[in-house]
Amino acid sequence: MPSFLGVAISLALLSLVVGQATNVSQSMDLYILQNQRQYDAKIKQLEDQLANFRILFNKRIEALTVQADSMQLKLEQASAHLDPITLIDSWSKQCVQNYSGTIPTVSAARTSITNCAENINGVLNSPESTYNTLNSYYKNNLKSGLAQCVRLHPTAQLNYTLCVTKVIGDANKYTVTSQNNFNNYLKSSECTAENRVRSSWQCSFGQVYSITSRVEVALQLIDTCIANRLVCGSILCSVDKPSCPNVANVTLAEINPQNDTIRNPFTFVTNSMNCVEFRLNR
Repeated sequence: MPSFLGVAISLALLSLVVGQATNVSQSMDLYILQNQRQYDAKIKQLEDQLANFRILFNKRIEALTVQADSMQLKLEQASAHLDPITLIDSWSKQCVQNYSGTIPTVSAARTSITNCAENINGVLNSPESTYNTLNSYYKNNLKSGLAQCVRLHPTAQLNYTLCVTKVIGDANKYTVTSQNNFNNYLKSSECTAENRVRSSWQCSFGQVYSITSRVEVALQLIDTCIANRLVCGSILCSVDKPSCPNVANVTLAEINPQNDTIRNPFTFVTNSMNCVEFRLNR
């Protein structure tokens, strides 16, 4: 029978081996946990970069709404200026009707500006694909590899350690490659997004210039019409109070469709006259 001392030594050695194995196992668990935290942080980092990219792009595009608001204010001011003029007299009303038609409505102006805004669709396809692939690798390949180490080496601690370190090493290499690809793709996406922002702004500036010019020209023509009375400002000119004191009457009888000419109605015009009004009478 083995001596008591021999049994005690054997138990001590066995306890030491078990203790060492337990310590190694705990160390490997911490090693795996530490790397897993790094992988989670990497995924969060890429998510934040994609989110910040979208936020920045949308903020730059949303500036077109500010332009639309500014143009709406300008159109409302023009309307506030013209509406009272139509109440002055028939001449002024007709002047406004003659030229205000070129001024776009607020709705049409806003639409023409906001339609210039391009979207971000497709810009982030490549970096998003890289992010999704890396995330899938962590959830599937890494998890499967670690599980296989446990299955293949349930008792061989050294082999288990070597297996785990290889799986983690492969994951780290894949992470570095994915990060580099993500950075390159994101730079390319930034160039594409910048072109879309520039195109949107150029389009909106063109719309703002066009609308502003139409408003200014219309207001100028209306003011000129009212000031100089270049065109009769009323649909039915008053007989009792003609808009112009110099009136020339032409009867329908004088107008013969078979003739190419009629009596010269300008014979009474002098250099001192500021206006001439012609009337067709039956």
